Amino acid sequence: RRVVFEADDAPDDDLIGGHLIFYHTPDIEQHLEGVEIRNFGQAGRLGKYPVHFHMCEATKSLVKKAVVRQSNQRCYVIHGSQNVTLEENVSFDTFGHCYMTEDGSEHSNSFVRNLGVHTKKATKLIESERGETDDSAGTFWMTNMQNSFEGNVMAGSEHYG
Repeated sequence: RRVVFEADDAPDDDLIGGHLIFYHTPDIEQHLEGVEIRNFGQAGRLGKYPVHFHMCEATKSLVKKAVVRQSNQRCYVIHGSQNVTLEENVSFDTFGHCYMTEDGSEHSNSFVRNLGVHTKKATKLIESERGETDDSAGTFWMTNMQNSFEGNVMAGSEHYG
């Protein structure tokens, strides 16, 4: 059975789609597997990403065999969360950083056999005091290397792998 989450464009902006957030869920296991997410992410808006773990602290969560395509802003974002596993996922034709940790507090997360293809620079940056860098997007953008990486592949990025 195919499960697809697809957002319509906002009436006044075709770079505003849906977003999926796991929000402040410490010690709760989240499991997302085998879904396709299309036209999610909201260009220039902080926290509006296709798959976003936000301040979940220690969570044993898994995102596996998911596809994010035609994202308007980023792809799989881990922020203030630990013990998240991103495994065997795909991203295709996306704007901004794709598989990423957000501010450096993230650790003990696993990135396993993920594929990122055709990552493009963001056309509209998030307004932030820290100065976002999605205009030179990386398919894998890590702010803390105390995470594990195994067998990930990227191809066709406009800037960085």
